[in-house]
Amino acid sequence: MKKQLVTALAALVVAPAMSATSVDLGYKAHTSDTKSDNGGAYDQPFLKLTHFNKADWGTLLAYVKLENPGEVKEAQHGKDGKLTVKSLLIVDKQIGDTSYNLWGQNFLVSNRTVMEDNLYLGVTTNRKYGDLFINAGVGLNYSAAHFDPTGASFDGISGYAAVINARYLFSALGLKHSLSVNYEGQIDRDEDHMSTLGYDNYGHQIITTLKTSMTDSFYTKLHMTHFDSWGAAPNDGFEYGVAVGFTF
Repeated sequence: MKKQLVTALAALVVAPAMSATSVDLGYKAHTSDTKSDNGGAYDQPFLKLTHFNKADWGTLLAYVKLENPGEVKEAQHGKDGKLTVKSLLIVDKQIGDTSYNLWGQNFLVSNRTVMEDNLYLGVTTNRKYGDLFINAGVGLNYSAAHFDPTGASFDGISGYAAVINARYLFSALGLKHSLSVNYEGQIDRDEDHMSTLGYDNYGHQIITTLKTSMTDSFYTKLHMTHFDSWGAAPNDGFEYGVAVGFTF
């Protein structure tokens, strides 16, 4: 069902009015408490490919992120190195001439130890206040998860999802900047979903990113993330990182 939905949503991209593709090369790290509380929280490099499309019908954002490409052993406390793949697809289909959208979002995180896939279906709204843009929405959450060490699995509806995405554009020191804050939360999760991954009833992540455009195509990024019962990590923690990127 999910594969058919994603295929249908992607087929909406027929006549883009604006399109951009970018590549980020970066490094992510965690606080010492975060690594103590979450066994899979490793300091490691990442490679991320992102595509954004805006058209008359709405918008599409998609990325694929490889964490620890090359499976470097030293990046994971001397254990066998493993690659984690994360992918995201967000489609906002505008409803008529309104500021509301039909919303579909799929996020997958997978490696040799754990897999989780979350599909959201709901409604979002877009608001603009000068240089501040806000997108917010609510919907149902359909999740699939598997944890290899215990053999536990889950597949079914698991509560609700809420998102708030804010972006503010500004100039400073002769450069253009974009400050974004992205909140994503899951509420009233299914008991089996929680037991499979050690989650609580509620979980969230909040990502704050500062992007600085050095040229029209080259940029830098700084990010700070707070997560709680999220991304196959059962406990809360902080992630921070830096990246350089190129848009083409």
